[in-house]
Amino acid sequence: MRSIYNIACLALFCATMASCGSTSTEWKEVKSGEGGFSVMMPPNTVKSEKVEVTAFGKQKVHFITWKPSTFSIDKFKLFEVSYTTCPPSLVRDSMMVDFMLDSCIRMRKLDFTEKEGIAVQNIELNGYPGRAFFFDVPNASQIVIVKECITNGRKYDLTVIANKDQGTNSEIARFFDSFQTLR
Repeated sequence: MRSIYNIACLALFCATMASCGSTSTEWKEVKSGEGGFSVMMPPNTVKSEKVEVTAFGKQKVHFITWKPSTFSIDKFKLFEVSYTTCPPSLVRDSMMVDFMLDSCIRMRKLDFTEKEGIAVQNIELNGYPGRAFFFDVPNASQIVIVKECITNGRKYDLTVIANKDQGTNSEIARFFDSFQTLR
Protein backbone atom coordinates (compact mmCIF):
# COMPACT_ATOMS: atom_id res chain seq x y z
CA MET A 1 0.00 0.00 0.00
CA ARG A 2 2.83 2.37 0.89
CA SER A 3 4.50 1.82 -2.52
CA ILE A 4 1.26 2.72 -4.33
CA TYR A 5 1.05 5.87 -2.20
CA ASN A 6 4.71 6.72 -2.97
CA ILE A 7 4.19 6.18 -6.71
CA ALA A 8 1.05 8.33 -6.66
CA CYS A 9 2.89 11.10 -4.78
CA LEU A 10 5.85 10.90 -7.18
CA ALA A 11 3.53 11.03 -10.21
CA LEU A 12 1.67 14.01 -8.75
CA PHE A 13 4.95 15.78 -7.96
CA CYS A 14 6.33 15.15 -11.48
CA ALA A 15 3.12 16.31 -13.13
CA THR A 16 3.08 19.43 -10.98
CA MET A 17 6.71 20.23 -11.72
CA ALA A 18 6.21 19.63 -15.43
CA SER A 19 3.24 21.99 -15.52
CA CYS A 20 5.08 24.64 -13.49
CA GLY A 21 8.43 24.54 -15.22
CA SER A 22 9.51 27.08 -17.76
CA THR A 23 12.06 25.44 -19.94
CA SER A 24 12.46 27.09 -23.29
CA THR A 25 10.80 24.18 -25.15
CA GLU A 26 7.56 24.76 -23.22
CA TRP A 27 7.21 28.41 -24.13
CA LYS A 28 4.50 29.52 -26.51
CA GLU A 29 3.62 32.58 -28.50
CA VAL A 30 1.01 34.73 -26.80
CA LYS A 31 -0.93 36.92 -29.22
CA SER A 32 -3.10 39.72 -28.05
CA GLY A 33 -5.27 40.85 -30.93
CA GLU A 34 -6.88 43.59 -28.88
CA GLY A 35 -3.43 44.62 -27.58
CA GLY A 36 -1.85 44.44 -31.02
CA PHE A 37 1.24 42.42 -30.04
CA SER A 38 2.77 38.98 -29.72
CA VAL A 39 5.43 37.72 -27.31
CA MET A 40 6.88 34.39 -26.20
CA MET A 41 5.97 33.41 -22.62
CA PRO A 42 5.69 30.28 -20.50
CA PRO A 43 2.29 28.58 -20.74
CA ASN A 44 -0.68 29.33 -18.48
CA THR A 45 -0.64 33.10 -18.67
CA VAL A 46 -3.40 35.07 -17.02
CA LYS A 47 -5.16 38.09 -18.54
CA SER A 48 -6.41 40.86 -16.29
CA GLU A 49 -7.13 44.55 -16.34
CA LYS A 50 -7.52 47.35 -13.84
CA VAL A 51 -7.94 51.10 -13.83
CA GLU A 52 -4.74 52.88 -12.80
CA VAL A 53 -3.27 56.35 -12.83
CA THR A 54 -0.86 56.48 -15.78
CA ALA A 55 1.21 59.23 -17.38
CA PHE A 56 -1.81 59.67 -19.69
CA GLY A 57 -4.28 60.03 -16.81
CA LYS A 58 -6.57 57.49 -15.17
CA GLN A 59 -7.27 54.67 -17.60
CA LYS A 60 -7.70 50.92 -18.02
CA VAL A 61 -4.43 48.96 -18.15
CA HIS A 62 -4.43 45.44 -19.61
CA PHE A 63 -2.05 42.75 -18.28
CA ILE A 64 -0.87 39.37 -19.50
CA THR A 65 1.08 37.74 -16.68
CA TRP A 66 2.88 34.51 -15.92
CA LYS A 67 3.85 33.61 -12.35
CA PRO A 68 5.18 30.27 -11.12
CA SER A 69 3.29 28.04 -8.78
CA THR A 70 4.49 27.79 -5.21
CA PHE A 71 6.36 24.59 -6.13
CA SER A 72 8.73 26.46 -8.45
CA ILE A 73 9.18 29.64 -6.45
CA ASP A 74 12.97 29.30 -6.85
CA LYS A 75 12.50 29.92 -10.55
CA PHE A 76 11.08 33.02 -12.24
CA LYS A 77 8.70 35.08 -10.23
CA LEU A 78 7.09 37.07 -13.01
CA PHE A 79 6.85 37.71 -16.75
CA GLU A 80 4.37 40.41 -17.64
CA VAL A 81 3.27 42.53 -20.58
CA SER A 82 0.90 45.39 -19.96
CA TYR A 83 -0.49 47.89 -22.39
CA THR A 84 -2.67 50.96 -22.44
CA THR A 85 -3.95 53.32 -25.09
CA CYS A 86 -2.07 56.56 -25.68
CA PRO A 87 -4.14 59.67 -26.39
CA PRO A 88 -3.24 60.69 -29.98
CA SER A 89 -2.62 64.29 -28.94
CA LEU A 90 0.19 63.15 -26.60
CA VAL A 91 2.12 61.03 -29.10
CA ARG A 92 1.91 63.01 -32.32
CA ASP A 93 5.59 63.86 -32.62
CA SER A 94 8.87 62.28 -31.53
CA MET A 95 9.59 64.93 -28.88
CA MET A 96 6.24 64.29 -27.20
CA VAL A 97 6.79 60.50 -27.42
CA ASP A 98 10.18 60.95 -25.70
CA PHE A 99 8.59 63.12 -23.00
CA MET A 100 5.80 60.57 -22.42
CA LEU A 101 8.27 57.66 -22.30
CA ASP A 102 10.31 59.52 -19.68
CA SER A 103 7.15 60.20 -17.65
CA CYS A 104 5.93 56.59 -17.94
CA ILE A 105 9.23 55.03 -16.87
CA ARG A 106 9.59 57.43 -13.91
CA MET A 107 6.14 56.38 -12.70
CA ARG A 108 6.96 52.71 -13.23
CA LYS A 109 10.14 52.93 -11.13
CA LEU A 110 8.00 54.08 -8.21
CA ASP A 111 6.23 50.70 -8.30
CA PHE A 112 9.50 49.14 -7.10
CA THR A 113 11.38 51.81 -5.15
CA GLU A 114 11.46 55.45 -4.22
CA LYS A 115 15.25 55.36 -4.43
CA GLU A 116 16.70 57.97 -6.77
CA GLY A 117 19.87 56.28 -8.05
CA ILE A 118 18.28 53.94 -10.61
CA ALA A 119 19.43 54.88 -14.10
CA VAL A 120 16.98 54.90 -16.97
CA GLN A 121 18.34 53.95 -20.38
CA ASN A 122 17.10 54.99 -23.79
CA ILE A 123 16.60 51.75 -25.68
CA GLU A 124 15.21 50.37 -28.87
CA LEU A 125 12.82 47.53 -28.11
CA ASN A 126 12.79 45.48 -31.29
CA GLY A 127 12.78 48.59 -33.44
CA TYR A 128 10.55 50.75 -31.24
CA PRO A 129 12.04 53.66 -29.27
CA GLY A 130 11.74 53.06 -25.57
CA ARG A 131 13.09 53.28 -22.04
CA ALA A 132 14.36 50.68 -19.59
CA PHE A 133 15.62 50.30 -16.06
CA PHE A 134 17.24 47.50 -14.12
CA PHE A 135 16.67 47.30 -10.37
CA ASP A 136 18.75 45.03 -8.18
CA VAL A 137 16.43 44.49 -5.20
CA PRO A 138 18.38 45.33 -2.00
CA ASN A 139 18.72 42.49 0.53
CA ALA A 140 17.00 40.07 -1.83
CA SER A 141 18.00 37.70 -4.58
CA GLN A 142 15.77 39.25 -7.27
CA ILE A 143 16.37 41.59 -10.14
CA VAL A 144 13.67 43.63 -11.88
CA ILE A 145 13.93 44.54 -15.56
CA VAL A 146 11.36 46.88 -17.09
CA LYS A 147 11.30 47.92 -20.75
CA GLU A 148 8.69 50.24 -22.23
CA CYS A 149 7.90 51.53 -25.69
CA ILE A 150 5.19 53.56 -27.39
CA THR A 151 4.04 52.49 -30.83
CA ASN A 152 0.81 52.14 -32.79
CA GLY A 153 -1.08 54.29 -30.30
CA ARG A 154 -0.23 52.12 -27.28
CA LYS A 155 2.29 52.14 -24.47
CA TYR A 156 3.70 48.66 -23.83
CA ASP A 157 5.44 47.69 -20.60
CA LEU A 158 7.43 44.44 -20.44
CA THR A 159 8.53 43.36 -16.97
CA VAL A 160 10.62 40.47 -15.65
CA ILE A 161 11.29 39.74 -12.00
CA ALA A 162 13.78 36.90 -11.65
CA ASN A 163 16.22 35.38 -9.20
CA LYS A 164 19.75 36.66 -9.80
CA ASP A 165 21.48 33.36 -9.15
CA GLN A 166 19.48 31.27 -11.61
CA GLY A 167 20.67 30.68 -15.18
CA THR A 168 17.89 32.84 -16.61
CA ASN A 169 19.60 35.06 -19.16
CA SER A 170 18.39 33.09 -22.18
CA GLU A 171 14.77 33.08 -20.99
CA ILE A 172 14.84 36.81 -20.23
CA ALA A 173 16.34 37.52 -23.65
CA ARG A 174 13.77 35.29 -25.33
CA PHE A 175 10.92 37.17 -23.67
CA PHE A 176 12.16 40.65 -24.58
CA ASP A 177 13.48 39.71 -28.05
CA SER A 178 10.22 38.05 -29.09
CA PHE A 179 8.01 41.11 -28.49
CA GLN A 180 6.53 42.58 -31.65
CA THR A 181 3.48 44.54 -32.63
CA LEU A 182 1.01 42.92 -35.00
CA ARG A 183 0.47 45.92 -37.27
